[in-house]
Amino acid sequence: MKLGEVLNKFLNGKSILIVDDEEKIRDLIGTYLRKANFDCESLVGAADGAEAIRKINNQEFGLIIVDIVLPRRNGLEVFKELRSKAKTKNIPVLIISGNLNSSIVKKAIFLGAKHILTKPFKYDVFIERLSRCLGLEVQNL
Repeated sequence: MKLGEVLNKFLNGKSILIVDDEEKIRDLIGTYLRKANFDCESLVGAADGAEAIRKINNQEFGLIIVDIVLPRRNGLEVFKELRSKAKTKNIPVLIISGNLNSSIVKKAIFLGAKHILTKPFKYDVFIERLSRCLGLEVQNL
């Protein structure tokens, strides 16, 4: 079974929020999810941390993919807020960044992040990391 098929069942009607200030990265993730047979009608994008928090407060998400370097609220602030609320503390989060210096990684881990992906990333690596983030065992290649 492909990841997208498993993911559709896992999300049970909830959406995926992709938070990145680069539209091309949001588009790339959508392309990768389509390639994995995910129903991309339930993808929601946000270009900054403040927009992400607004969307999280107004909609249910089953997965959040968030960049660390964002305008208006960085990804670690978004992650910290997610973990501080009962409604959102258990949502799986995949953190992505092109700038993973040791202090950022340490702070992310301190906040409870378990799944971090470095940009740029290829399809196979994205799918593998996303599968691990969700605790899924799938064959997708």
